[in-house]
Amino acid sequence: MKPTSSVSTAALAVAAVLLLSLVSVNAYDDQVSATPALVKKVKGKKVCDKGWECKGWSQYCCNLTITDFFQTYQFEELFSNRNAPVAHAVGFWDFQSFILAASLFQPQGFCTTGGKLMQMKELAAFLGHVGSKTSCGYGVATGGPLAWGLCYNREMSPMQSYCDDFYKYTYPCSPGAEYYGRGALPIYWNYNYGAAGEALKVDLLNHPEYIEQNATLAFQAAIWRWMTPIKKSQPSAHEAFVGTWEPTKNDTLSKRLPGFGATMNLLYGESVCGQGDIDAMNTIVSHYQYYLDLLGVGREQAGPHEVLTCAEQLAFNPITKASS
Repeated sequence: MKPTSSVSTAALAVAAVLLLSLVSVNAYDDQVSATPALVKKVKGKKVCDKGWECKGWSQYCCNLTITDFFQTYQFEELFSNRNAPVAHAVGFWDFQSFILAASLFQPQGFCTTGGKLMQMKELAAFLGHVGSKTSCGYGVATGGPLAWGLCYNREMSPMQSYCDDFYKYTYPCSPGAEYYGRGALPIYWNYNYGAAGEALKVDLLNHPEYIEQNATLAFQAAIWRWMTPIKKSQPSAHEAFVGTWEPTKNDTLSKRLPGFGATMNLLYGESVCGQGDIDAMNTIVSHYQYYLDLLGVGREQAGPHEVLTCAEQLAFNPITKASS
């Protein structure tokens, strides 16, 4: 009887979370966008165009856009110490650069998928990764360690140039270029700069330094990574988070489920996943929860442990050279 009791308790906990989510969905989704939209039907499906922020006749542009639920003051709250004197990228990151970067991907569903609740959760999830990967708050008392996201825009003490000659025919390293970590979700290695540059139509292979010179481009590269599968047979972090990814039997056996935990698995693999509740993973999770609270969503919307974390998940891509 004891195992049955345990399963029932877990089932009740998950059911409670789902019920709370449904209640919240009803509360959140009774919203109308402040941005007027052009609307038409293509092959029987409603598509919209909202101008510069969500342009291109997309079904996602019929939903709220990011500026409908995320304002400058909230960005300032999430990254309250990014321009403190001890920060390393003072004056670099700003709200306008993020919104301009996001406008390129909103027609693809970035923070425009589902209702307002899911949109806000994805925003918190993406920025949670950003905050944890660019923080300099550890050991700093003021505001606590979670208030120091966007402190960096580059790796401060690179140990190598991150040039992989295996890709010399597709993404050859440019003489003198250094492919150390840069950006809001730092990218490393020549092949990642090459792929990001192709997608963004910027010559990042020959000029990786552009990412640390332009905040909009730095955010674009990060959102590109979030929206783009590392391998064609796998979901993007976006797809894994919003639930459009359907796990295979192998995924299920590997304890990989749609949710925030899967985004960590896709982006960082075994460096943070499959090792229990380690600090490297918990730091990212804490940023996500902190941002959910600041956005007024509440950390209870993050879901149960097996969805929120990747503590027990086997890596999608084990033994990778780089994390992004």
